[in-house]
Amino acid sequence: MEGVYKNQPVWAGKSVLIVDDYPTIRKTIRELAEGLGLVCREAENGLEAQSRIKESRPDLVLSDLVMPEMDGFELVEAVKNSPEWRHIPVVVISTHADARYIFKALKLGADDYLTKPATREMLETVLGRLFDHEW
Repeated sequence: MEGVYKNQPVWAGKSVLIVDDYPTIRKTIRELAEGLGLVCREAENGLEAQSRIKESRPDLVLSDLVMPEMDGFELVEAVKNSPEWRHIPVVVISTHADARYIFKALKLGADDYLTKPATREMLETVLGRLFDHEW
């Protein structure tokens, strides 16, 4: 489905919070997301992400798992257990491709799980699934 303007995807202009403790990874994901028409903000860990969500609720959270202070599992759980935030889709993007990590993230409420390095096509597929509801 196209957005308001011809040839724009339905998710164009949606806001995304990118959560990863490595600035280079955040930059890479940001470039992918902006290239798909998303408006990006960043956080270094789960605690900072919660502050950013309180400041301005994003349409989507893309989060790593292994981070200091509050990891991605804890962030997924906090978002999905919050009455105000539970509707926000959370997609985990991690180097861990082990089924135990994937199962745990999904069990805690993650809406999807991508392995790094995420590609434009992978992200586009997830965005289509999350935001294109005309099926």
